[in-house]
Amino acid sequence: MKAISHVQPDVTPVNVYGFEDIQPWLDHFGARDGAHLSQLLGLDAFPDAPPVYRGPLIPPGRDIWGASYSWTGARGAGYSAERGGYPLAGSKTVSQIEQYAWPQAEDFDYSVVAPVLKAVPRNQPLWIRPLYIFPADDPDQTLSMRSRRGEWMPVLCTLFNLFGMEETLVSFALEPKRMEAALARIEEFILGFSRRMIEAAQEKAEIFWFGDDFASQKGMLISPEAWRRFLKPVYGRIFALAKSGGMKVWFHSCGTFRPVMADLVEIGLDVWETSQVHLAGNEPDVMKREFGKDITFYGGINSQTTLPHGTTEQVRAEVRDRVRVLGKGGGYICSSDHSILPDVPFDNVIAMIDEARRTRP
Repeated sequence: MKAISHVQPDVTPVNVYGFEDIQPWLDHFGARDGAHLSQLLGLDAFPDAPPVYRGPLIPPGRDIWGASYSWTGARGAGYSAERGGYPLAGSKTVSQIEQYAWPQAEDFDYSVVAPVLKAVPRNQPLWIRPLYIFPADDPDQTLSMRSRRGEWMPVLCTLFNLFGMEETLVSFALEPKRMEAALARIEEFILGFSRRMIEAAQEKAEIFWFGDDFASQKGMLISPEAWRRFLKPVYGRIFALAKSGGMKVWFHSCGTFRPVMADLVEIGLDVWETSQVHLAGNEPDVMKREFGKDITFYGGINSQTTLPHGTTEQVRAEVRDRVRVLGKGGGYICSSDHSILPDVPFDNVIAMIDEARRTRP
């Protein structure tokens, strides 16, 4: 919390973004689960308390939006026609969109939130993370659904799941009313879900996490002007809900989107996850100079090259550079800038954590 408040912490906070295949890590360190692994590694971790879906039965292979489940289908199909399963693709009118069977915030059981947060040690901040899970004991849900934990509820990526990426992007320009109608229903659901989570927590949380992806590693997927028209108002109202509860806004978004970073700051961004500062446009010294007084950078350690392919000393050197640039005066949480893939050596992650603890700006 010192780092997020731009106060120089005594020790640099450090975390690991996540593990794509956690079992080898559990086995290597003798950990019971992810929470125990974080404890053994000495991470500044945060727990999830995702509400459980209890609404109408969802057909196998579909998510709460009725779209083809994000983690099924042909490997690598992404949002392509090969994947399919876009329920609103080809819809012609706003009325069709408004009459669609949208998920309802009351379709979830929020009773898990308070017990999880009450169990968090007092030296750790409390989080509200609007994620959901399917009931693990429901035999009618597919194995892929039940095995994925804590599904997110983004804005643009939900449009992609409902309409397909190409139709969404074209419709922003040619049929904006259709996109605005869908965005209104997505926003309504996210706000209702988040309010219920906040109320169910029974304790005041310090951090509100939210995420969406609207950029690639080379730039934004839509123009800054379209982003400001369609997405910024939605994010703004979600952030405002968090701020009304006195929480810091922790926002996940991959890639490079510097043209709208000032807009995110304007509407209340406090922490930017993933901070892929190896990308052109995200240079750490420039980003710290332009936005360091307003936001905290989470990430910074390259999970594509340095962590999987570098030596432990190269990892340590990158950590030292990031802490000294991004961590000056607070405002930095050291972490891999994305998930740890199976080809990342154990020693490199240990080196990242150890060097972050040792290094001062």
